[in-house]
Amino acid sequence: MLNTLTTQLTTDDALEPAINKRHLAKQLSRTAILNSAEILFGLHGLDGSSLDDICTHAGYTRGAFYGHFKDRDDLIAAVMAHMRYKTLDALALDSPDEDIPTLIMRFIAGISSGVYPFTRHGGIRPYQLLDACARSPAIQAEYVESINQSFKRLDVIIKGNQARQQLREDISAESLSRLFVAMVIGIHTLYDLEVPLDLMGDMKTLFKMVSPN
Repeated sequence: MLNTLTTQLTTDDALEPAINKRHLAKQLSRTAILNSAEILFGLHGLDGSSLDDICTHAGYTRGAFYGHFKDRDDLIAAVMAHMRYKTLDALALDSPDEDIPTLIMRFIAGISSGVYPFTRHGGIRPYQLLDACARSPAIQAEYVESINQSFKRLDVIIKGNQARQQLREDISAESLSRLFVAMVIGIHTLYDLEVPLDLMGDMKTLFKMVSPN
């Protein structure tokens, strides 16, 4: 019995490096496919590149693709989740010490330069995103989750600003969070349509409306 157990433990120890190697290889292939999909979706739209194009760009086969994703919509939902974190990180929506004017300036700079990944400079265009949401509950759920995460992060930042008397305290932080996110989505759409915008002037007007003085 002891010999059997010892043999099993020795075998498990010998297999562990191989298991870890396979796990790492699987992670690398998934990341490569996600990155390639994000690049090609930005260049050609959500439906402009075939799965073969994406796999070839990533350096993997369709077999590797189906090891991670059920279908194209499953891939799009995963790409959106990946981009969600990039967007929130690019806008630094992670600190209660962040002040709203700085955040607004960062958003303006991001949308103008293309850092914000949902713009005509590259990334998923608004109409493509809504079309994908209309056809796929999974994609819609991921987009809604992105919006909800933005609400939560902004709520913390706004409450911090209110505590420092940088924003009006008589306005609900939850309501302001929704308004700011709605503003971002609206500006995103107008900018993509190339509607003339005075982003700086409009943001100053908005800030005057919510400032305590």
